[in-house]
Amino acid sequence: SKAASSTFNELFPTLVPKVSSNIFDAVQNQAKKTIETLSEDLANPSNIPQRISKQTATFATEAKNVFLETPEGLVGPSYDVVGSGQGYEIRQYGGYKVASTSMSKVGEEYSLDDITKSGTAFNTLAAYLFGANDEGKIMDMTTPVSTTSVGEMRFYLKEGDAVPEPLSPEKDFNERGAVKIIDVPPARLAVAKFTGFVTKGEVARQKDALLSSLAMDGVEVDTPHGSKIPHIIFQYNPPYTIPIVRRNEIAIPVRSEEDINLENEWKAGDSGDEELADDDIAPSDVE
Repeated sequence: SKAASSTFNELFPTLVPKVSSNIFDAVQNQAKKTIETLSEDLANPSNIPQRISKQTATFATEAKNVFLETPEGLVGPSYDVVGSGQGYEIRQYGGYKVASTSMSKVGEEYSLDDITKSGTAFNTLAAYLFGANDEGKIMDMTTPVSTTSVGEMRFYLKEGDAVPEPLSPEKDFNERGAVKIIDVPPARLAVAKFTGFVTKGEVARQKDALLSSLAMDGVEVDTPHGSKIPHIIFQYNPPYTIPIVRRNEIAIPVRSEEDINLENEWKAGDSGDEELADDDIAPSDVE
């Protein structure tokens, strides 16, 4: 449509240079790393067999990952399983850092089926990991790739590693093509697994099924009454993994029993205080 064409023409000149320059920086860093490796090999040829052996093992792992539900050799955020139900489990996550980029602006329609936007976001974050940062640091790929219901894609950043600043930090709220570092707070999530490809329709089906199971089990969603229930999608596999073994997950924030009990205690306390206040009114004060 004319409106869509106009939006594309407005975004293209600013978005493409940002993403392309990030990718160029990452490629440049990878090339520099390769040259350094070759120089080290020439200076000390005895390192070559060990390096080749390590590369062979890496290729073998990648080949195995085509058929694995959870890839080998990749790390992700730690969590404890604190409960379970039919088709889901309750996990307690600690806080962790992510590199994040927006796939849509505030108020802009976002769809999981939009391959162009998700591909641009993935390439932006991958470029950051592979050297498009202020230190030119090449970091390890991690898992899972997370996608929020508000259109953010996130890469987990390994604990203990120094986190470099992005070369193109976010200037405007939800600026596409920019990377920002976020501290994800601890959270309790109800998580359900599913295989195949992540599509808008499949996510809607999985979310409805998970919410129904939680309601049947009396698990409360941690969302203000009347608000839209947020979710996050975890995707663990590289694109070449066969669909039937792909590990995808949908997660919804839930309340702990401790939170609910504490709230009930406060409510009971407030109710008692009100009754006491009524009983404490002196006759002379009521006329």
